[in-house]
Amino acid sequence: MKSEVVVLLLATLALVVALVGHIAIGFMLNVSALGMVAAPVPFVLMLVAVIAVKYAAAHDKPAHH
Repeated sequence: MKSEVVVLLLATLALVVALVGHIAIGFMLNVSALGMVAAPVPFVLMLVAVIAVKYAAAHDKPAHH
């Protein structure tokens, strides 16, 4: 149960990062400083995804009934 909660929290973090990046890109034409916020978004999402996959793999339990 705890593993699923952690992975869901990581997925929620990825969603928030994606939304912030999307909003920053939307306003980038008016304020060039927001480009500095939007630029690292793909790298942050990749890092969150790698952490989630490694965590899930480390806490994976065999489905033996």
